[in-house]
Parts: sequence; structure tokens; C-alpha cells
Amino acid sequence: MKSLLWKVFFIMFMLFCMMAYLVFVVLKLIIPKKTYHRWVQKVVRFWARTTVLSTGSTISVEGQEHLPKHRNICFISNHQGMFDIPMVLGFIGIPTGFIAKQELFKVPILSHWMREIPCVFIDRGSARKAMDSFKTSAEVIKSGHPMVIFPEGTRSRSNQMGEFHLGSLKLPIMADATIIPIALKGSWQILEKDRKIHKTHLKMRIMSPITPQDAIYHDKHALAEQLHDAIENALSGM
Repeated sequence: MKSLLWKVFFIMFMLFCMMAYLVFVVLKLIIPKKTYHRWVQKVVRFWARTTVLSTGSTISVEGQEHLPKHRNICFISNHQGMFDIPMVLGFIGIPTGFIAKQELFKVPILSHWMREIPCVFIDRGSARKAMDSFKTSAEVIKSGHPMVIFPEGTRSRSNQMGEFHLGSLKLPIMADATIIPIALKGSWQILEKDRKIHKTHLKMRIMSPITPQDAIYHDKHALAEQLHDAIENALSGM
């Protein structure tokens, strides 16, 4: 019953977001660009926090002191479940976008909001198009909008991590971005374990940054191993 009620609520909430989007289409034409993006960020944060907290779940966040003042940032994260994205959008503490799979581009309204965050869609079936998406994402980061990438490439649906795809680490290097590892724990228990909604305690840990000045930054094999180990160790200690 709880899962059914939550799904009804979520459908109604998404309808509200659809109506809000129509308002923002008009606002984009009449208010300053910075003001518009600030309002978008507030709406997205409200959506994300409501989506997570409406399941009855709680969340704890550690390590926000590791967030630099500048915004030339690429977050590298593990990926446990569908609720990872609203976790980050709602609770990491700064606005951020995502590298998102191309299939989401076809979802009405959602894809429009994702572009406004901004997110960049990636076609994983084409190496050339994937590289074009990385180039676009690098420009987004350079313009002051942090991005999140999940190097596992898919949800683990557990507390175990998959291997990192080395190609994912091209993005921060292309953007000359500070890399910040984050560990997300518990999201898969909300929905993925049996496709029903469960409340749980979610955990997010933001870890020490790796900058372009660090020796390991340009050794993608060593960098991938260090990031994977750091996140895996954080998960085991959370």
C-alpha cells in the first residue's frame, strides 16, 4: 500500500513539475539569465529533496568542507540506484548537473528540466557521439557548472561497486577540473531490491579533492584505481 501511495504522490508531483515548467518557459524570456538559473536551481533542489524525503528516508552528509570555492568541479561517484541523482541534486550543497544516458532525452518535460540544470545526454552506442558529449560537458564545467559522472556506467543495485570505465575520466581532464570523489550508500534499498518503496537511511560522503596539480591526475589508470579504492573504502566505513 505504501508503494502504491508513493507512486500516486510521485505522479501528481511530476504533473506539478510539468505545470511549473510551462511557467519557466515564459520566465526564461522575461527575466535576467542569472536570475532564471538561480530559480531553476531552487526548483530542482526542491524536487530532489521532496523525492527523497517523501519515501520516509533520512540522509546524512559528510565532508562538505571539501567543496572548493571555485566551481570548476567534476564529481566522481559510485552508482547504487535511481535515487542517487535526487540525493546529489538535493543534498550535496551546490548546484550540479549530470552526464545522463541518451534514453532520458526522450522523456517529455523531464528532459527539458535536465537540459536547464544543465545535464548533458550521452549516446553510449557511438564513440564519436560520446566524445562530443564529453566535449560539451567539459565546456559546461569550464563555465562554472559542476558535473557528476558515474564511471561504473550502470547501477550496482547493491553496496558492491563495479569496475570503473577509464573513458569516463577523460571528462575532468578535458575540463582541467578538480575531481571530487563522493560515496553514496543506501539508495538501492529504497526501490531496487524488490521494486517497492522502502524508507532507509541514506549516506553521502564527500572526499578530499584531486587537483590538476597532483601528480596522479594525468595517469588515468592510477587515478581510476585511487578513486575506486577511495570510494570503496568509504562505503565500507559508512
